[in-house]
Amino acid sequence: MLVAGAVLLGGCSSGVEGSPVAAERWDPCSISPDAIAAAGLDPEYRNEGWGTGLVVEDWAKCSFKPPGTEVPYFLSVVSSVDHTIDEARRNSSNIDGRDIEVADRDGFQYRTRVGNTGRSCDIAVDLPPGVVVFAVLDMEELADNELCRLVLEHTNDLAASLPK
Repeated sequence: MLVAGAVLLGGCSSGVEGSPVAAERWDPCSISPDAIAAAGLDPEYRNEGWGTGLVVEDWAKCSFKPPGTEVPYFLSVVSSVDHTIDEARRNSSNIDGRDIEVADRDGFQYRTRVGNTGRSCDIAVDLPPGVVVFAVLDMEELADNELCRLVLEHTNDLAASLPK
C-alpha cells in the first residue's frame, strides 16, 4: 500500500519544467557490419535513405542485400517515432497479417503487393514511441512463403541491434 501511495504521489508532482524533449529516431544504418554479416547479408553494402533527392521526414531507411551482384531480394529497414505498429495492423492494404513476437517485443508480420512486380513481406516491431519495419523486397519472383521466411530470419538475426 505504501508503494502504491508513493507512485500516486509521484504522478502528481510537477517534475522537471521546460520544453518536452522529442523522441530520438533509431537509425537503421547503425546496425553493425558484424551483425549484418552474421545475418547472412553483405557487410560491405548499405544504402541509406530513399534515393537521390528524396526525403521522407518521418522515416529513416537503410537497405541491405545478400552477397553477390545478382541478388534475389533486398532487406529494407525503416524506423519512425511518428508511426506505430498499430498503423500496420489497421492498414487494409497489408495482406495476411499476423501477430508475432520478436525478441520479447510485439511484432506484426504481413505481405504487401504493388502492381505485378512490387512484392514484399514485412515485420513491424514495436519500438516505443514508434516502430521499426523490416521488409524483404522481391527481385526474382520468390514465393510469398520464401519472402516471409527470409524477413523472419533476418528480423530475428538483427533484433539484438535494436535499442533497448
